[in-house]
Amino acid sequence: MASSSPDPDAAIPLGHLLQRASHAVAVGLPDAVWVVAAVAAVKPARGGHSVEVVEPDVSRAVAGLLRTYLPDGVIEKLRRGTELPIAAADLVGMTIVVRVAVELHPRWGLSGRILTLGPGLEESLAKRALDATVARLRRDGLFDRQRLLPAPRDVTRVTVVHPPAAAGWADIARELSRWMEIGLITMRSIPVPFEGQGAAAGIAAAVARATAAVDGAKPDLVLLCRGGGAAASLGSLDDEALARAIATAPVPVVTGLGHASDGKTLADMVSAHPVDTPSKALSLVRDLIVTPARRARADHAAILAAVSTAVERPAPRLAALERLATAEALRQVEATSQRLDRCWGAVREAAEGTRGRLTRVDDGLDRMAAEIMRTSPSLVARTASELATLMEAIRARARRLGEGADDGARHIAVAAGRAASLVDTADVEVATLARTAGMAAAAHLDRLVAELDGLARSVRERGQQHVTRADDGAAVLGGIEASVAGTLRAQDGAVARLRETIETAVDRHVDAAGAALDHALATLDGADPVRVLRLGYALVMDGQGRVVTSVAAAQAASTLILTFADGTIAVRPTQP
Repeated sequence: MASSSPDPDAAIPLGHLLQRASHAVAVGLPDAVWVVAAVAAVKPARGGHSVEVVEPDVSRAVAGLLRTYLPDGVIEKLRRGTELPIAAADLVGMTIVVRVAVELHPRWGLSGRILTLGPGLEESLAKRALDATVARLRRDGLFDRQRLLPAPRDVTRVTVVHPPAAAGWADIARELSRWMEIGLITMRSIPVPFEGQGAAAGIAAAVARATAAVDGAKPDLVLLCRGGGAAASLGSLDDEALARAIATAPVPVVTGLGHASDGKTLADMVSAHPVDTPSKALSLVRDLIVTPARRARADHAAILAAVSTAVERPAPRLAALERLATAEALRQVEATSQRLDRCWGAVREAAEGTRGRLTRVDDGLDRMAAEIMRTSPSLVARTASELATLMEAIRARARRLGEGADDGARHIAVAAGRAASLVDTADVEVATLARTAGMAAAAHLDRLVAELDGLARSVRERGQQHVTRADDGAAVLGGIEASVAGTLRAQDGAVARLRETIETAVDRHVDAAGAALDHALATLDGADPVRVLRLGYALVMDGQGRVVTSVAAAQAASTLILTFADGTIAVRPTQP
């Protein structure tokens, strides 16, 4: 029975044990082996990375983890093969197949050195890197930016970025050149390598140049075309810098980068119009040119209909407006004429009244003068008669006195003296009376003349006032007539301006529609299938009327129908 206590003499140092174990591992695993493992962690190390791998299926795991060393040269070789910016950290979480050389170091324990990455890893890494790039583009709002750009209203300037001397470019260059010859578009070509080192950066720079303005005008569309080729050469089109250059382009970018079997690239994902091949890209450009032409034709018809409606619609309204203006003008003229008649009636009435008053004043003056002339002689005659009567009485009394007195002679002399004195006195009184009567008559006549002058002035002033009011009425009538004439002129001017505006708008829309129609007709002529066939092309169909697009379909058909510009022939395909 062995002793349970250790024998100090039989024990070996730990270092010897680890050396024996290391030797056993070296003898048991002399060559590197292929291992399937899941990458748990990646840490930077000198000249490479420390990679911790574990059992892929955790439920059946029989071991822990193994620390391995991944040199930078292995990652660099993988990066050159995929033309992608792959980093060792991209391996975390992936199940990989690697060729590992295992060793047991006395100090560091069991470890491995990754010599080669297994096949198929490039595709997984490329997909993973692509997914990460798409996530970053979505986060920055660039992934859908091109698709949100409005379609160009009209395509007249096109810039094409393409590989130099590529077959796909040669196919579409001929058609674009034909479009240029008929004046349909202007085209600019930017050749750039799509393969090799630095190809992605060169394509991104070419896209930036393609969207720049030339002679003050930016292109309406940018074509990025590659044509056919190996799928491996599409790596440069998955570059993030190129994707950002396309996404930030200010004009729509159309990509035709390969056949449908090659799959979509990152450039396709971020472009406005991704298609499979350059020929499909050309068809898309043709549709973008023809669609505005068709829309212009429809707009032309709509404009003509709208113009006809717009011209016919205001006619009743203008007629009604003209009738209303005419009726209003006639009403104002009638009202003005009535006011003028009333003014002239008032003037005539005032003139008649003034004329009557003047007649009455003249009659009064005539009567007054006749009265004066009648009164003055009778007054003088009455005074002379009274004096004669007085003299006769004096003489009679003197005779009576002379008969009764002895000294009659003396008395007669005295009486005669007194009589003479009385006669003188009477003459003086008669002269004074006559003078006084003449002065009174003259003063009365002056007063009558002054009153007549005043009345005449009053009559003249009132007549002048009536005449002035009549002139004011005429001025008012003239102002009303001028206002009516101005209103009619303003309405005529408004109608003329409206008619001129409508005619100008109609001419402008008709000219624009005509220009668009001419452009559309030129576009349609350029895309005419008959003209295409006249260039030497032919339309190939089988006996059932289906279009033949491949050699296999042509060989499978019993009869081929070839349609040329000048007719159709039937041929039998030659079997290989």
